[in-house]
Amino acid sequence: MLRTVESPALRRHIDATVRAWLGVRAGVEVPTLPDELARLLLRVEELEHAHRDRFGCWEVAYSDNYRRGALWTPEVDRWVATERERLGSAPVWPSGHTFAVALTHDVDMVSRDSTPAQVLRAARRKLVSVGSASGRERVLRLVLADGQPRYRGIARAPSTEDSLERCVAIEDEFDVCATYFFAVYPGPRSSRYDCVYELEDACRFHDRDATIGSVVRELAAEGHEIGVHGSYASSLDATMLAGERRALEAAANRTLTTTRQHLLRWDVRATPRAQVAAGLTVDASLGFNRNIGFRAGTSLPYRPFDFDRDETIDVLELPLVLQEGALFLPDALALDTSLARDVSAQLIDTVAGVGGVATILFHPHSLAGTEYVDLFRATIEHALERGAWVAPLGEIASWWRERERALGLAAESAPAPAHSSRESQPLVEP
Repeated sequence: MLRTVESPALRRHIDATVRAWLGVRAGVEVPTLPDELARLLLRVEELEHAHRDRFGCWEVAYSDNYRRGALWTPEVDRWVATERERLGSAPVWPSGHTFAVALTHDVDMVSRDSTPAQVLRAARRKLVSVGSASGRERVLRLVLADGQPRYRGIARAPSTEDSLERCVAIEDEFDVCATYFFAVYPGPRSSRYDCVYELEDACRFHDRDATIGSVVRELAAEGHEIGVHGSYASSLDATMLAGERRALEAAANRTLTTTRQHLLRWDVRATPRAQVAAGLTVDASLGFNRNIGFRAGTSLPYRPFDFDRDETIDVLELPLVLQEGALFLPDALALDTSLARDVSAQLIDTVAGVGGVATILFHPHSLAGTEYVDLFRATIEHALERGAWVAPLGEIASWWRERERALGLAAESAPAPAHSSRESQPLVEP
């Protein structure tokens, strides 16, 4: 059993999820998702075990599918693909695409350089983190404080040439758009892990003086989606997350519905509920910092279930399956460029084979390194060669909700994200 008692609401939730995946209209019987796959999808193990890492995250080594050697296998999606073939289901994705790729970027830094104000914010954060330590211990802990940004230098208006500009330029080469998650500095509630830029901070963008807020508006005008990169504490605080959404909406001059929590700090009990209460309807936090793969056994969009309230939470999860840091960083997989390219291609091929969504994360500031640039280009190129529909998260989520409406499913659709894409995708009737 999924829990001690399986409620009718939980069974309806699972059946509705399967119905959407298979493209089966309301009122038609659907096959039953096996219990072991339902447990994986619903993150029951995260409800059963309280242990988390130093960031408060459910990290890869705690997961049953990692210990079984199945982390890189979308076990739920494979079952869905088999059932689709058995039922002769219609294709899922628009315009003949067999799978989708969501390109995303967490803007933790707009530049490898920092403004004087950003240096001061980082210093204050570190002073808080060393607490009551004194003397040599205080100095040592101040220097080695967790979350210290890897800045190169100080500038009045740091250049974005080898971060945001490079990221956009590569996407322009391939004529694709992405989701850019910007943070909102949480002020006095800032933790030692949070981003330290403010939307009013100066920068240089395309050889012009700008503010980070004006860059946000420009990216949105160019067809990219702007999402909320919720601060560390906001993953458990709906009021805080809503305030960050409103501040970023004012900068972007449009409604924002998509989010990813900073450091992937996602709590199965609290975060989806906080996101909905904050007015957000699409999330891409469900992944790992130090590995890649399928935390919930799926790459497909789905909604979480609230076991405490015995109801579906109407935020559409698009699980994160690949991020560049997990491939390269020494406390993660520590691959070289060749291996990273192979693994990235392997994961995309795996998602393509089950007709899923490969949600991919590259931090713009990582593109200062040539190995990251090579991997980013190779990843986009491979996805397009395999026939992927490459789009921002919000566009994929809107398509999915429209598909649900066409199938006559009960879940209500959220408002479409207020951004324009370079190529409008027509709705294919399921």
